[in-house]
Amino acid sequence: MSDQNEINCNLNPAGPAVNAAGTELRPGAPADGKGADTSGGFVPASGEKLMHFNAKKSIANKLILYITLLVFGIIATTSVYIARQQQILLINKMIEKAEYLNNLLLVSFSEAILSNQLTTLQYSVEDVKRNDSDVVLCEVYDLDARCIASSIDANRGVIKPSDGANKASHDLIVNSMKTASTQRNFISGGGHFEVAVPLVISKTVKGSLIVRYSLDKVHKEIMNSYIHSVMICVVAIIIGWIISVFMSRKITTPIFDLARGANEILNGNYDYKISKISDDETGIISTAFNSVTSALTLKIKQLSEYSENLARTNAELDKKISEMKSLQDLGKVISSIFNLEELLRAIIQNATIVMKSRRCSIILVNDKTGDLYIKVAKGMDEAGDFTENIKLKTGGLITDYCIKQKQSLLVTDVETDDRFPEAKDARYKTKSFIAVPLVINDRVIGMISITEKYNADIYNGSDLQLLQIFANQAVIAIENARLYERLVVREKLERELEIAHNIQMSMMPQKYPDIKGISIAGVAIPAKEVGGDYYDFLPVSDSKVGITIGDVSGKGVPAALMMVMIHSILRAKVMSDHNPKDIVLELNKFMLNELEPRMFITLFYMILDVDNKTLKYTNAGHNYPMVFHADNLEVDSLKDGGLLLGVFEAPMYDEGEYQLAPGDVVVMYTDGIVEAMNDKDEMYGYEQFCEFVHGIKHKKADEIKEDILQEMRRFMGEAPQYDDLTLIVVKLEKESDHIKSEI
Repeated sequence: MSDQNEINCNLNPAGPAVNAAGTELRPGAPADGKGADTSGGFVPASGEKLMHFNAKKSIANKLILYITLLVFGIIATTSVYIARQQQILLINKMIEKAEYLNNLLLVSFSEAILSNQLTTLQYSVEDVKRNDSDVVLCEVYDLDARCIASSIDANRGVIKPSDGANKASHDLIVNSMKTASTQRNFISGGGHFEVAVPLVISKTVKGSLIVRYSLDKVHKEIMNSYIHSVMICVVAIIIGWIISVFMSRKITTPIFDLARGANEILNGNYDYKISKISDDETGIISTAFNSVTSALTLKIKQLSEYSENLARTNAELDKKISEMKSLQDLGKVISSIFNLEELLRAIIQNATIVMKSRRCSIILVNDKTGDLYIKVAKGMDEAGDFTENIKLKTGGLITDYCIKQKQSLLVTDVETDDRFPEAKDARYKTKSFIAVPLVINDRVIGMISITEKYNADIYNGSDLQLLQIFANQAVIAIENARLYERLVVREKLERELEIAHNIQMSMMPQKYPDIKGISIAGVAIPAKEVGGDYYDFLPVSDSKVGITIGDVSGKGVPAALMMVMIHSILRAKVMSDHNPKDIVLELNKFMLNELEPRMFITLFYMILDVDNKTLKYTNAGHNYPMVFHADNLEVDSLKDGGLLLGVFEAPMYDEGEYQLAPGDVVVMYTDGIVEAMNDKDEMYGYEQFCEFVHGIKHKKADEIKEDILQEMRRFMGEAPQYDDLTLIVVKLEKESDHIKSEI
């Protein structure tokens, strides 16, 4: 232990440490030999303590401890294992001995049992007890578990109890006779071992022999084995400590040399070298240490240069952070503006600030014409004011490059760039500029460009990246503003369409004519908010009613407005002229003179005389109304008339007349019914329509109308309604129907 203490104090078991000058380095002494340090560490000439040695945490002490514990652990584990195996071996030998002895006794006892010589059997049992010191008890039992011979006199003639302290022995005897096999058991407490052997004579169990053996000798031998194991472990600890002391000195000596070298480096002596002590791993470490000290000066120089570069990088990074913050703030500003003109001004204003530019412009593409417009620009005149809505000539080089090719453009000097010959013009003031396309969803909507930095610097790649980020924000804001304006316009249009729809619906008949002898029903369902289909009931007299249905070309508001005018004119004409042919001619004349070209209408107009049961009509290019007879499956079409209205100057129109019978049904419709499409692109068709009406013609007009509408909904399913749907049903009632209604 004295050697170990010396190691802990000197940090060098091989000898005293010296500095570069050859002066010994002692614990607590400075490198120059002046003064003293009582803390136990190496102290350089400056007096600054660089290292402190803690003996409690030294590698040497740890190695001694770990190796000693390792050797002890291996020896102790081995000794315990051997002792345990010896214990098992001794017990197994004892068991084998007991079973062998019991089998021998069985042979000698068999004759005495057969001849019922109990006295002889008793002598034999007592001889077993006397001749074997390990036998504690020897007894023979009959089939009733009665002791017929025992080494203990008190047990002879006694039936072995099956409870209490003797229960285990009783069970052992009974089981040996029941199973005709040897049974063994350790007595509770571990001091004895019992073996019961069945007395089998001529394959018949006659009783059982039980012998109890003492385990004292076995326990004594086991105890001796454990004592030997402890002695071996003590010797192992001593041997392990000796080995660990030797190995620790061998390992720690190079480590202490490395520690001295580290102190020298920490003190600024980068030329310090460590002598190579051995060719093992420590020698490799010494060589590596010397290589590190050689390269350390170079690394320090490189570190200084890196520090300078890092400072410049940090400055650039601070600039980028500032720019990103400005862009973030800009994004918040422009994302809250939905007026396009106001938004573009805000983008221009902020772009000139962020990019430090004197001039900036935004060029947008007209979606319909493809023309280019400078929507907003700043700095194009001497005053630097905003300029708006200037149409550009197409084919300009810059705009072609940015907009058509979707490519950003960075020009450092336009005078030396062959792509811009116009820069040779003396009036061309721009030296350096950037242009970035405004792209959203792979669609170019325009471009943004900046020119003339405040400090006359040239734009670089960083400026281009900054403007690209700015442009990405700007294009989203521009598109959002456009969408917002479209939404506002759409909402306004939807409100106007709703109003127009309400007006149009109000002009449709609000109630059906109440004329005895007929039932009338009608409905118009536009495909859009407003449509061009039209129907009306025009009172002529108490027994006559004018009925009209029409389809204006086109859909939406223009068709609805034309329908309104036709409605007004038709009502005015009916009051003065009851002839269907003349009314149709007047409508055609009005459309040619007053309405714009390419507007036309199909129209059917008839006068129903209930008393005479006649129809007088003119069909101007409309779908032929159908007459369904009450007593057969025939269908007549009302075809008399001419061409549609609003196309020809002097068309010829015929006037037809039709005689109705009681129960006949007249159905007038627009093409939205027979041309209705389902989700399988199947057309409803004329024949299917006729077949359906035949099935319901016995019903009243209003019921027929509702059934037809239900049939249309069933047929179309989830398919949209592509065309306006208008329907009129007129039924001439039978006399029986009058009676039923009056009742």
